[in-house]
Amino acid sequence: MRTVSRGDDAAVIVVGAGHAGFEAALAAARLGAHTLLVTGDPERICTLACNPSIGGSAKGQLVREIDAIGGAMARVTDRVSLHARFLNESKGPSVRALRALADKPGYVRAARAELGAEPRVTVVAGMADDLVVEAGAVRGVVLADGRTLRAPSVVLATGTFLGGKTFRGDEVRAEGRFGEAPAVGLSSALARLGFPLARLKTGTPPRVDRTSLALDAMSPQMPSAVPLPFSYRSPAAFAGPQLPCWIVETSEATHALVRANLHRSPLYGLDLIRGIGPRYCPSIEDKVVKFAHNATHQIFVEPEGWDEPTFYVGGFSTSLPADIQLAMLRTLPGFADVLVLRPGYAVEYDFVQPTELDVSLETRRVAGLFHAGQLNGTSGYEEAAAQGLIAGINAARRAAGREPLRLGRETSYIGVLLDDLVTRGVDEPYRMLTSRAEHRVVLRHDNADLRLTPVGRKIGLVDDEAWEAFARRRDALDAARRAAERSRAPARIASSDLAPGSTLADALRRPELGIADVAPFLPPEIDAGTGARVEIELKMDGYVRRTQAAIERAARDEAVVLPADLDYASIRALSREAKEKLDRTRPRTLGAATRIPGITPTDIALLGVHVHRLTAAPA
Repeated sequence: MRTVSRGDDAAVIVVGAGHAGFEAALAAARLGAHTLLVTGDPERICTLACNPSIGGSAKGQLVREIDAIGGAMARVTDRVSLHARFLNESKGPSVRALRALADKPGYVRAARAELGAEPRVTVVAGMADDLVVEAGAVRGVVLADGRTLRAPSVVLATGTFLGGKTFRGDEVRAEGRFGEAPAVGLSSALARLGFPLARLKTGTPPRVDRTSLALDAMSPQMPSAVPLPFSYRSPAAFAGPQLPCWIVETSEATHALVRANLHRSPLYGLDLIRGIGPRYCPSIEDKVVKFAHNATHQIFVEPEGWDEPTFYVGGFSTSLPADIQLAMLRTLPGFADVLVLRPGYAVEYDFVQPTELDVSLETRRVAGLFHAGQLNGTSGYEEAAAQGLIAGINAARRAAGREPLRLGRETSYIGVLLDDLVTRGVDEPYRMLTSRAEHRVVLRHDNADLRLTPVGRKIGLVDDEAWEAFARRRDALDAARRAAERSRAPARIASSDLAPGSTLADALRRPELGIADVAPFLPPEIDAGTGARVEIELKMDGYVRRTQAAIERAARDEAVVLPADLDYASIRALSREAKEKLDRTRPRTLGAATRIPGITPTDIALLGVHVHRLTAAPA
């Protein structure tokens, strides 16, 4: 990883070195593009600015898919994981998700090591202030100190820095993150180019001294007793000591303090914050006001590192003044003598409506310009990293004159994320949820490699070693499934009676039987991991077949490509609302048009007929 102080030319420029920028720079470089990574502080690349966790419900699938394509987040996490466990295990394989806590300083070191091993990445210390655009295409970036960096592809991954402001009580600072200056000029540059900007906000809770807490007053939450790596490439071994977390509950005393001090809140009484906050990660103020019927709220107390003095108070995001935060915390079990090392705060920032983008994450307004992460209205490290990976891939491919990679909803949670953003836009910070993925039965944690590693190999991100390991896993899985389908089962396994002629596959399809019951009758070379995957595949068979039929039906609409210059205003039978929404979003396919809010089945039928007539008409 080289660091430069003067202007330089490249194939790809990435602005911002958070999780989106990190994945974008690595992907572009590994695809052969000389890449400049612009960041205000090269020592804070990939900082876990908010919580110390990676993964969780739906987000864990994103991390797994990033790894399967050839991204880095999973491997970085596994190197510094101090607490990992599966969520939603009782709800079945379709929604089971891995979550890990990372050692915060270790995560930064591991991310910097990944970049350091890539000779095509050059880190540029500086703040991007303007864009160089010529003839409708991006040509580079102007830094605040006057340097100009030139490249045919630019990825903006600005996080919360674009016009960033932080709030704590009546204290308002121009910051993109605590103690770090915001990016101001880029907002003006994007506005001049015609991009519609709006404001969103997010928050962070207080960090507290771990030695000031009475942990025996809290409910412990233990990590997995066996290693649970995210990455297919990581060894099944613990990175270091596995630490517990704890759970406590708020009380009426907590809520009373919130209500009594709403007049000091920048979100309520002071009315300083205009941006919309995340629905699925509300502040403690929002919880008390909007969910007043709840007598308590769960709070998660989590270590931020093996040697870090701080605990993260999850679920306690707040922008109230520091003295009120301290009083509120002291109402929690085990917090009577708590010492606050850093109070919580809210941050508000600019974003661009992602309907400005193609699903490749290239803007339609400026060729060669890509947006990724919170600039697109998303929240979360995982959503940012997934977008950064795709933006970096496509920035490199565009610089090399190649067609972009586009992932559909049927392929991945990443595809769902991208399609949701570009067809529906956002009116609040977007968070990935399992409910957003209508094909989640086939988009599971266990099969991300089968779905996406061939994609990563085809575009050049999966190297020979990773591909050979994948091929061994795939072949072993195929062989184990064949063995289960061909082998006759005994009349009785465990406490279950089987019908005459049943196979071991039939036995594994039974809900009360698992791979441990069937393993004694399978060939000894089938390892536990392969056996567990076979069990999932067999138990999910019927659901998968039905889902595949739905995917095939949807594929017919996805195959109908809408002309890029289609004049929606000329389609008389369409409603004015449909014309406006279609013209603003400009979906690539008829299938994408069906997912635009407000577009009716009648609109789709009319649009399909119109496009059919256009394509059938003689040239």
